[in-house]
Amino acid sequence: MIRPCLNNGVSVMRKSLVSIALLSCTLSFAEPIPISIPNFSFESPTVSRDFNNPFGALPLIGDWDESDVGPGDELNQNTGVFLNTDVGEPDHIDNADQKQLAFLSSLIGNAIRQELPDTFQPDHIYTFTVGVAKSNNFHGFPVGDTEQLEVALFYFRGSTEQIVASTFVTGAQVSSTSLIDVTVTTPVVAADDAWAGKKIGVLVRPDINDPDDTDGEGFWDVDDARLEDLPPLLTLADAATFAHCMTGPGDDPLPQDCSAGDVGLLDLNADTFIDLRDFADFQNLFETH
Repeated sequence: MIRPCLNNGVSVMRKSLVSIALLSCTLSFAEPIPISIPNFSFESPTVSRDFNNPFGALPLIGDWDESDVGPGDELNQNTGVFLNTDVGEPDHIDNADQKQLAFLSSLIGNAIRQELPDTFQPDHIYTFTVGVAKSNNFHGFPVGDTEQLEVALFYFRGSTEQIVASTFVTGAQVSSTSLIDVTVTTPVVAADDAWAGKKIGVLVRPDINDPDDTDGEGFWDVDDARLEDLPPLLTLADAATFAHCMTGPGDDPLPQDCSAGDVGLLDLNADTFIDLRDFADFQNLFETH
């Protein structure tokens, strides 16, 4: 994945050739690393469909924190898990991850979230994806076309939820028989961002700015929650170190404050010098990943 580089610190590089080249560099990222979300497929608790439970639903979601409110902030049964219907049924979701999905009322105030032990790391990018549909189980109460569902990454500042990045999907964009993936992506985490080092939170909720009760109120279906970490192959700090430690075209000695670790990282052709030959390889890493 390619992201535009910031120019922080580039102008102080003492080798003009490197400085000019890195002004237009791209920051390179490794392949995404999955981060585990407990009960990502909403298979817990297990649900059955029978005479006593014709909807095959329970107002509980294992491992997820639920905000479950209705009119007047009364506690309701507006979040939970349900058993997908059989193949051939008109409300069967054909691409569910496993057997069950989560349901979430489109009334403002309802939400599902998790705070994970993993933390936002500087120079990394994070993506959160969920499959979304709208329920056809509750006939007469459809999600309105203009209603929106928010998919977000957050952190806690004390006990207050702070959104890092979010995206929205409308009722008109989803169906009742197939999930679509909705993905939110953070900017590159900076070391001085308030969320750097904080635990990663994932959140799904009705848009808190939607006017209530003007375009129908129904239930969203959610499934297959996925979180990925995109770590950098090289950072701008590496670029600055490269420019500082780069020797001349011959066998000039390294600056005294270039450590063995710097040499190990930047001497890409392993000839004990950090020179223009390494720079060509270094530039290629930025441009091709």
